[in-house]
Amino acid sequence: MKSDSPRFRSFLRHTSSGGLGVVLLLVAPASGLAQDDDDDGEAVAPQVSCYTAASQGGLTDDYAATQLCRGARSNAPAKCFLRVQNEGSLTQAQALQLCQFATTDDDPASCYLQARSKSFGDDSRILQLCQPPVTEFLRYCPVYVQ
Repeated sequence: MKSDSPRFRSFLRHTSSGGLGVVLLLVAPASGLAQDDDDDGEAVAPQVSCYTAASQGGLTDDYAATQLCRGARSNAPAKCFLRVQNEGSLTQAQALQLCQFATTDDDPASCYLQARSKSFGDDSRILQLCQPPVTEFLRYCPVYVQ
């Protein structure tokens, strides 16, 4: 679309007057399921997508992978975990603590790696700084997967 065409100007007018939200709603997926399909053509739940990404990325502990992806809305926890394991100096338990509730909007791995590069202090302080906010609330009502 050329910037001087009437269709382009009409598009700009609609997006600048609130139509952008409508355009984004039409483009964004409507369900909470991941876009990847399995062999049956069925959409994959985000927790399963996360678990699979973590397992394929090298997390071999089934219990840790389950804890990491419990309640996940995307595979962001797995991406976060694998990133801090590859680029950082965290133990598996610390990486799990940092990344368990990561979302696509909240990237604790980047926070951790940036804070570590700026010498913020020991890993426990950086973990407290960079954990997603939901982690603090869950300390009062922990749920363990057996």
